[in-house]
Amino acid sequence: MSVRKIIIGNKQVDAKEVELPQAQLLFYSENPRIYTILQDLGESPTQQEIEKQMKAHDHVKTLKDSIKANGGLLEPVIVRRNVVLEGNSRLAAYRILASEDPIKWGKIKCN
Repeated sequence: MSVRKIIIGNKQVDAKEVELPQAQLLFYSENPRIYTILQDLGESPTQQEIEKQMKAHDHVKTLKDSIKANGGLLEPVIVRRNVVLEGNSRLAAYRILASEDPIKWGKIKCN
């Protein structure tokens, strides 16, 4: 397990690279990049609603193909307390892949 420094909220923190079960991770609905995607879902969208919206976007489908072609992620998602702070599109792409092959895509690389 490697440890590296990453910046979160203008603070430098130690991050361990690990593999976690993707099914246990949560989308971060307040992520500015996906906030606009989720506005149609109301104030408190469920994780299932977020996942459905994310999976429907072309950039996530393209990302899924790239992840599959590379055999996994090139950059890990950033997770705090099972919430994906950075990498929600990668998580959605992984969920699509896991629906096709749950064993191969059951775990995702995380910091």
